[in-house]
Amino acid sequence: MEEHVELDKRGRPSNMLGMELHWSKGQVILTQTRLIESMVAQHLSGNHGGKHSLPSDPNAYLPSENDEGNPPPNYQSLIGGLLFLARMTRPEISVHVNLLGRRAKDASQTHWNTALKVLRYLVSTKMEGLALKKSRDLSLKIYTDAAYGGEGSRAQTGALMCLGDQLVGWYSRRQDVVTLSVTEVEYIADCEGAKDASWAQQFLKELNLHLKPQLYTDSEGAYGLSKSPKFARRSRHIEHRFHYLRQQVRSEKLDIITIPGKDNPADALTKLLPMTTLNTWKQRWMDTTGE
Repeated sequence: MEEHVELDKRGRPSNMLGMELHWSKGQVILTQTRLIESMVAQHLSGNHGGKHSLPSDPNAYLPSENDEGNPPPNYQSLIGGLLFLARMTRPEISVHVNLLGRRAKDASQTHWNTALKVLRYLVSTKMEGLALKKSRDLSLKIYTDAAYGGEGSRAQTGALMCLGDQLVGWYSRRQDVVTLSVTEVEYIADCEGAKDASWAQQFLKELNLHLKPQLYTDSEGAYGLSKSPKFARRSRHIEHRFHYLRQQVRSEKLDIITIPGKDNPADALTKLLPMTTLNTWKQRWMDTTGE
């Protein structure tokens, strides 16, 4: 079925792919107000106004030993809607949706209530969205980070892809292997980022843009592993597939750069952060229509 695209008075798209486009000088803000309001009508009742924050208690996302009762049967529907929002215009909820999505088959009332808290936060910020700004900088940058440990001893990986300073892609997901050190989880995250960079590089070539990706990591250990096998004794157990990063660096198809952890924006996609910290992060990538 063909997607219906609405146009404004100037002939610019105002609604497409489930997003509203708000045009202003130098930028366009992508929101999904209609979807949020539709989800509210389906899942929330009563007064849900006021300002709400994202949940901050990690225990609210873990498997429930003492189930407080089964949640409504539309838990998966709610998570599906949140997932679409997280992927399209609301990157700040990505880690929350990933954690809640793991409970799709064994959700408890606690998980349902936590998911509703995320929805209430979206209601109170429904006019916020991803800001696409004019820029002459077309450098290809990938930021990666990982949080060691996590559920089942599998780390959480976060990654951001930018054209210049413009956010164009992101994800938050659990690594598929058990790791034994912080360096290893960061190295695996960087490897995944290198694969994303290779895909983006090939895609941009089709647009006649020939860019060499830059991968930013806050791990000196992972940086060292990517440059040489000098940590062989401590890294010989790492699966061969993750040395793809070293191959890309050695063949000079990718530049890897270290940055301080506090300057790594991918950190927001690996763990639950206080709203004060997250709001500062949002100012870099998002904006509000002011309506």
